[in-house]
Amino acid sequence: MFVDNAVVKKIERGEVFAKFAIAATLPDVSFKGASCSILEAQIVKSCEGCNMRYLCGKIDEAVKDYREKTTVVMERFSFI
Repeated sequence: MFVDNAVVKKIERGEVFAKFAIAATLPDVSFKGASCSILEAQIVKSCEGCNMRYLCGKIDEAVKDYREKTTVVMERFSFI
């Protein structure tokens, strides 16, 4: 799966990451699941040799944290 949200915003002095776009992408990644296009395209054989490994780990942590802090389970029972 590839989430196509523009996370780079062009400004007068260059480019910056759009934090809102990144935050808006997290629900897509956490609810639909995410996979590695680099592994799928067989560019690398494993995560061990990939220089994106650190970043992928941080994204996984952010998604896990997002799920834990935004998932609310509500149960309502009515016996009337």
